[in-house]
Amino acid sequence: MNNEEIQSFLSNDPTIQDLRRYAKMIGINLKRTMRKKDIARALKKYAQKSSQQSSSIPVKSPSEILRPSKPVDAQIPSSYSRDFVSIHPINPYWVYVMWDLSEWTARNLASSSSKLLVRVSDITNIIYDGKNAHRFKEADISVDAGSWYFQIDFPDADYIAEIGYYGDGHFKSVLKSRIARTPRNSPRFTDHEIWVDLKKGSRREQKASQEQFTFGKLAKSSGPSDNPSSDEFIKTISKSKSGR
Repeated sequence: MNNEEIQSFLSNDPTIQDLRRYAKMIGINLKRTMRKKDIARALKKYAQKSSQQSSSIPVKSPSEILRPSKPVDAQIPSSYSRDFVSIHPINPYWVYVMWDLSEWTARNLASSSSKLLVRVSDITNIIYDGKNAHRFKEADISVDAGSWYFQIDFPDADYIAEIGYYGDGHFKSVLKSRIARTPRNSPRFTDHEIWVDLKKGSRREQKASQEQFTFGKLAKSSGPSDNPSSDEFIKTISKSKSGR
């Protein structure tokens, strides 16, 4: 409600009941002991306050409201000049390796005659000492390459990435990532199941293959209880069909 609407309502000399309903509609809290002139004064005060607030807010034209903001010319740096290498599984058979080098490390590696390599090693279920990987893959990289994709051999396996070079016939690691595990390529079936009792709020774990049955007394059948392919079963079926 703006100032003009409230003033127009008050000019019609409304009753105290109309004043109370109107004040409640626009969100003014009134006391039960307030008289008609007190309610009218509260409405006028509310109208003046809303008029001052609306005048302090700048009015924008429709073209200004719909006009998009200017794009910020922000350039993402190609390097943050810090040493790190990380490995990220993409799916069961691909990993993504990314790295960054400090100025000191990049300068020393660029000045050396050795080729810079990125290596991904399979170190599943072993304590890796830099030489005992099950298998590895390598790629020649430039100092500012920043990232590389590798197709690995096995899912559900542990891999580690390293930046380094060959010296004296051995791979010398400069940077090493944390261990990452690739996802499985099939569902994992557990040997145990967790059963929850919602009424009691309890839970228990038991083997998935464990089955518990309650056997009751069964009435003895008039037919044979042996293998259905036995002679006794065939004779019984023949008797039932012939009625003898």
